[in-house]
Amino acid sequence: MYKPMHTTFNQLILLGAMGVALLGSCKRWDDHIALDDAQLNETLMQQIDARPELSTFDSYLKKTGMDKVISASKEYTVWAPDNDALKQLSADTVSDTAKLKAFLMNHISEGLYLTANLKDSVRIPMLNGKKLSYISGRLAGVSLAGADARAKNGALQTLTGYVAPRPSIWEYLQTHQNAYLESAFITALNYSAQDPSKAIIDSISSITGNPVYRPGTGIVVTNAYLARVADLASEDSLYTFVLLTNDGYQAARDRQKPFFKSTDPAITDSNACWNVVKDLAFPGVAAPGALPDSLISRFGVHVPIARDAIVDSVQASNGIIYIVNSALCRLDEKIPVCYVEGETPFGFSKSGDDFLAKVFYRQRMNALTGIPFSDIYLNLGSGGANTFIDYHTNGLYTTKYKVYWVALNDMVISGQGDGSYGTDSSLQQILQIGTVKDTIFTTDFNVQQQVPPNDYQEVYLGEYTNDSYDWQLSWPLVTTDGTDNTINPATRTLRLLAPATAGSGIPLNLTLDYVKLVPEF
Repeated sequence: MYKPMHTTFNQLILLGAMGVALLGSCKRWDDHIALDDAQLNETLMQQIDARPELSTFDSYLKKTGMDKVISASKEYTVWAPDNDALKQLSADTVSDTAKLKAFLMNHISEGLYLTANLKDSVRIPMLNGKKLSYISGRLAGVSLAGADARAKNGALQTLTGYVAPRPSIWEYLQTHQNAYLESAFITALNYSAQDPSKAIIDSISSITGNPVYRPGTGIVVTNAYLARVADLASEDSLYTFVLLTNDGYQAARDRQKPFFKSTDPAITDSNACWNVVKDLAFPGVAAPGALPDSLISRFGVHVPIARDAIVDSVQASNGIIYIVNSALCRLDEKIPVCYVEGETPFGFSKSGDDFLAKVFYRQRMNALTGIPFSDIYLNLGSGGANTFIDYHTNGLYTTKYKVYWVALNDMVISGQGDGSYGTDSSLQQILQIGTVKDTIFTTDFNVQQQVPPNDYQEVYLGEYTNDSYDWQLSWPLVTTDGTDNTINPATRTLRLLAPATAGSGIPLNLTLDYVKLVPEF
């Protein structure tokens, strides 16, 4: 078909215009690539040198020698406060090279952190060991003036403010030992322990298959609070910590003292203090605007935090500290009910194979509650006179307890016609509570009770009063030389005992789901 000449000419004009546009676009892209290449050929320090708005930060890097660090081949991300921001930095920090270096290290990360790739609410590790939160495009609450400037050895971010290094909660406690009794107590809870990563392996146990470490090697000093409650020195976790004023601390401690009476007043005081402070560290950060009426400790204790009790709050590098003048907890949570489970005996009066074949560890369903439970049953028959099971607990403090048990007495019929055991008769068994010293068992509680068949209910046995607690709760139960202190002067023995005689045809069996000891206040 015939096409007019002007149409073809118009098309040529259009193609020419597109070519010019493409050439322009390519030129701009080439300029962009050239710019990126130029940046990627410069070190972070060279880029900072070239920026007038970072001249103060530049001079501080050179003063402290940190310029050489960020000129190295290792990759870094520098979060540089601009000149206006650094006008606010204290003269004390600027004049002290060590403080200034610590300040700068709080603005430099090892590795590449591009804001375009960062997830919200990430914590970024800095060279000083601290971690700073990056949330909603802000580093520790400070806005960025410029982001993701690439360099040969990392990236440069420009801040509109600076981030002062903060102490961890543990560092704060250490530097405030003279101001707060709570700080003094917690930071003094040091003991020596064997660190397997530093100890010498002598052999491998043929029984457990675990390494046997040479005594005296790999010994390090650790702190009971950090090891057993919360590692407040770690930057890898965030905590909320309650620091009591001295009056509040003493009031809480004195409230606990009656439950830790000892022949040694120092043990009484230490245990009362431990029972206060063990519940004052909580995982996560409870911000002031979202602080609940109470916080729940890892031991299940509700710690009330009244708004008018808060004296001050301190932002730490790994959380927040609330300084409060009162945080009295419920006594029934601080001094909890003590359970001794039937299926976890410490030992038996006999140990022969013939005897142990009569010991049954059972899984049962409570017919009243529909809840499964475990128990123990000794099918001893007429040969069970004076047989006993021993249990140990360190959870009985110095107060009066109401004592209960659940003991299921039943007949088990085997579906295969073998292995049936138990009885339809009521049993008699004895519960004793006391102490063992030099193999002599001294009882303070001795109750014989009938156990009717198929009874799933708690049965009240009487009252028991514990009059001393002579073990320091903060001490490790296993020492570095392998000594096991699980059994100690505070340990109480519960003995489930078959009587010497029973009625005609009544077996001397023993059975126990649990013993429950409920403190009275």
